Amino acid sequence: MTDTTADHGARRARMVAEQIGARGVRDGDVLAAMQTVPRHLFVPVHLAAEAYHDTPLPIGYGQTISQPYMVARMTELLAVDVRSRVLEVGSGSGYQTAVLAELAGEVFALERLAALAEGARHVLARLAYANVRTAVADGTRGWPEYAPYDGILVAAATAETPRPLLAQLAEGGRLVIPLGRQRGEQVLTVLERHGDEYTQRLDTRCRFVPLVSDAGRAGGESRPAPPGKAGPRVDEEELGMKAVDVSVHGRVQGVYYRASARVAAERLGLRGWVKNTSDGCVALRLQGDPTAVHAMLDWCRVGPPAAEVGWLDVSDAEPDETLTTFEVR
Repeated sequence: MTDTTADHGARRARMVAEQIGARGVRDGDVLAAMQTVPRHLFVPVHLAAEAYHDTPLPIGYGQTISQPYMVARMTELLAVDVRSRVLEVGSGSGYQTAVLAELAGEVFALERLAALAEGARHVLARLAYANVRTAVADGTRGWPEYAPYDGILVAAATAETPRPLLAQLAEGGRLVIPLGRQRGEQVLTVLERHGDEYTQRLDTRCRFVPLVSDAGRAGGESRPAPPGKAGPRVDEEELGMKAVDVSVHGRVQGVYYRASARVAAERLGLRGWVKNTSDGCVALRLQGDPTAVHAMLDWCRVGPPAAEVGWLDVSDAEPDETLTTFEVR
């Protein structure tokens, strides 16, 4: 699964050497997989130039593609090979899925959001990964039809490991999951099954989007929808101008949030401003094409590499026709 563009190949090589190998990932197969999979195909087109940067990136609907190092580290901790059957929970745009498919014999990937799952299917098919099966479903319930799994990788954070995932782990299998609260510390954790007992090892501090369950929704238990079946409908973006006021909470001052936000907003063709506030937050006015505004909100939920975004407060605003650029205040 190689990309024919020499520039992207060179950027992947630098990514592997400087962001992954230099931080201690030593598994040669994992490094080779990270070198092979074209990350730029799994991010929005307007972010392709940033695909090999040392940062997570927004992929829409409040979700992100994980930092390359985190993808590599989780894959290394899973310790799977061509004999392994792997379950991935929260497959997003499919990048981690592709990396797992380079190593494992079978990969079963679950994603709650139909639009993301369909996009991932398209790219994975384009890259001819024949050992991947995807579905739209509540990942906290796992995929019992194909259990047990030699490895389960969860790409979203939760305070407690879902019991169905533990039950679907094979003897000697590993589950890699970020444990912790959404607005608190999260730690990449490895659980290994031995009979009815599970050993636990803490590895790396991290920050992931929250793991969401469909429990309590009308319709009862969620089951994976087979390929080709439609999942929940995603509303189309409205037409015309959109303006919003945003307050970003967390560790967002002194981390180049404002300067990075201006670069991102200008790239998206937005008008408005960004400034620090006295309560330690960052405030933004975003104005422009609705799709671009929503893309910028996704960026704001992640921010630059040094930021630790807790949450956003977003409110609609009246467009200000006097705004002609995007500035730092």
